Amino acid sequence: MSDTISEDIKNRTFKPVYLIFGDEGYLRENYRRRLTEALVTPGDTLNWASYSGAGVSAKEVVSLASTMPFMAEKRVILVRDSGWFKTSCEELKDYLAAPAEDTVLIFDESAIRKDNANYKAVKKLNGLVEAESMKPDKLKQWVSRFLARNGKKIREATVELLLTRVGTDMSILSSELNKLINYAGEREIIEDEDIVTMCFRSPSFSVFEMIDAIAMKQRAKAVGIYYDMISEKQNYYGILALIERHFRQLIVVKEMYGKKARPAEIAEAAGIPEYRLGKYKRQADNYSRKKLKEILEDCVQTDARTKQGRIDDALAVELLIIKYTE
Repeated sequence: MSDTISEDIKNRTFKPVYLIFGDEGYLRENYRRRLTEALVTPGDTLNWASYSGAGVSAKEVVSLASTMPFMAEKRVILVRDSGWFKTSCEELKDYLAAPAEDTVLIFDESAIRKDNANYKAVKKLNGLVEAESMKPDKLKQWVSRFLARNGKKIREATVELLLTRVGTDMSILSSELNKLINYAGEREIIEDEDIVTMCFRSPSFSVFEMIDAIAMKQRAKAVGIYYDMISEKQNYYGILALIERHFRQLIVVKEMYGKKARPAEIAEAAGIPEYRLGKYKRQADNYSRKKLKEILEDCVQTDARTKQGRIDDALAVELLIIKYTE
């Protein structure tokens, strides 16, 4: 849907209303910035207004949107997280039935309902712009383009290491890519070592490394990773939840491979990118089905004991790691 914005900016033919929504905050910000830069003359405070939050007055926004611009082609109004696309808002609904032609009203909403009347009205105006998370292949291309714009190159395997280590949140990725660009300096190629040296480790990546260490009976390494996560202000319950989730994923991978399911089906069922499936299978192969289910049950019991106050939070997770590295 970003094509809608690109075409409108190129042709200078703007919709009267845009609704930017979706779970990828980085893309929402990007789309919002491109629209406002194309529409708003720097320093023009008479024809530009911005509102934010659930306390915004719909009556005030609609009144301003209905007012002709002052010595300008368009009046531009940005409204962020109003909530009017989750619940009813009659003032906006009436306005959307016949929006002003000389106003561009831009909504940036982190949560919407597709059965909402205002959402449907903007859809009729062809003003929907969805910022959805990219599929792995698209995300890899985006990383390569980001670096290319800054004179850098990266191999596909190194991109996969980056995504595995950092995760797929584009805001975090863009920050880490800028760090890599600065770190590389005059050097053109971003190497694996750069990723390991400079990049943030996502909690899920740390857990993946921890499970590897547990499977190889490397107790010191597994416990070390655990306390590294704690030192990085990770919550004990959050770490335990990630460990539990990881072993559930390994059970899915093991059982579906046993049933000869297609890799794409296994990845979707387990909730992991297909390019990482081989690594999850390697981990799953270290355990029998019985052992995986035993570990998962131990995770559940450990969670219950800590919440009941029967054992210290940090110690409970450490004892779990020690048990399965014996």
